[in-house]
Amino acid sequence: MRRMLSATLFLGALVPLARADKFELLTGVDARHYPGAARTLTPTPGPGIPGPVYDGDRLAGTPDVGPLVAYQGTGTPLYEPNAHGSFSFLFRRGSVPIGPPGVYPLLGIEFLGGPLLDLDGDLSNGSRSLIPVVGQLPVEIPNTWSYIELVPDFTGQTITLANMDATGCNEGGPGIGPDVATILVNRAGTLPDGTLGPPTNPGVDTRVGTLTAFAGSGSLAGVYRVSNLGFEFWEDTIEANSSTAGVLGTMQFLGSLNGWLVIRDPLTGQFPTLGGQGLGSTPWPAVNTSAINQVYATAHGLYGGSATIRNGNARDDFTAPGNGGVALTAYGGDLGAYFDAVVVPHLPPDATRFVYLDAVGWGINNSSDPIFGDTIGYDVVLIGAVRCRAPRIGDANCDGVVNFDDIDPFVAALSGPAAWAAALGGAPCDYLCANDINADGSVNFDDIDPFVAVLSGH
Repeated sequence: MRRMLSATLFLGALVPLARADKFELLTGVDARHYPGAARTLTPTPGPGIPGPVYDGDRLAGTPDVGPLVAYQGTGTPLYEPNAHGSFSFLFRRGSVPIGPPGVYPLLGIEFLGGPLLDLDGDLSNGSRSLIPVVGQLPVEIPNTWSYIELVPDFTGQTITLANMDATGCNEGGPGIGPDVATILVNRAGTLPDGTLGPPTNPGVDTRVGTLTAFAGSGSLAGVYRVSNLGFEFWEDTIEANSSTAGVLGTMQFLGSLNGWLVIRDPLTGQFPTLGGQGLGSTPWPAVNTSAINQVYATAHGLYGGSATIRNGNARDDFTAPGNGGVALTAYGGDLGAYFDAVVVPHLPPDATRFVYLDAVGWGINNSSDPIFGDTIGYDVVLIGAVRCRAPRIGDANCDGVVNFDDIDPFVAALSGPAAWAAALGGAPCDYLCANDINADGSVNFDDIDPFVAVLSGH
């Protein structure tokens, strides 16, 4: 029996089991600033002069940081734009009518990341509400953070979108009230109490993509390519007086997420060096034209129940050269080098894996907003990390629970990762995450008393 158990654990070290992981959205870089330097959209200046936008190369923490984001509305927003220093964003390209015959191109950026919100303002009623209440200030839910939840199946080579729950903030707009500048982002089909529902546009929102191991030059381990993960996210403000305040799905973002899942070495605790390994660049300045003239269902049947995707205002053609974005030029245009230089240093010390996802997508506006229509200019960047959380801490034998069966493996772990792996017949979970009880970055005698406390349920 012990031999069979060892074989099972060894296989688990090579092929991690599928489980739902909450990737908390990273923050802490470029706080209060735009991601990237300014660029000017085409066509050339004329009536309705195309103005500068600050989407840069779409990645935070690059050298071309834009200026301070100034809130453009009236009143005081719940969060200042990019208050937390976001790595993750939603983008919407649109046009402001400024009198005949011109328009002014505008880019709306939602900076994602921060505590989750309860919009009815009552943490004591036993339920969370995603519907704002007139005169009631939303409250932060303690010990929560914005996240995207994914289920990677390394054996089946798939990755599933289980949930999306995030807080965001933006720069607002002239004359716009402050509650429009704070937004919630959820997976399509989410109900006002947070209950998850089926997709609105299942042909796009498949919620399943492919997950394939990536070896780079031949020596990489723990790196997986994410491809064609179909999604639909809903964006809503905390404005209780909006025309769609009572339902979710004011803005619909649709498309296909692609990117990378990176796992730190379970024994050394180090993330692989990715620069020069061929991860490529970002998709910018690509524009997804496949959805032009396509018809999609609106959330809850809003505004007739369907919407046709267009290519933006004639004066702001999203498919014109340069209007899709600016390619990553920092770090030699190497996404792996960006991960090494920016993402990994900003990971929490107890992070065990991170994900980078992006999409060149399209979207629907159900608010009758004259600026952002139903166009192909709705894009997404998400960067998040999984952290050590109970029951992983103290789960020295990696069976999902903390009990007396963890004592012998923990004792072995005090002699180092090799001894721990040998005792288990492999490394079925993360060495530090399971055994570094006091979270000081190493496993030693200082972890004994905390381990006893965890074992006792404290």
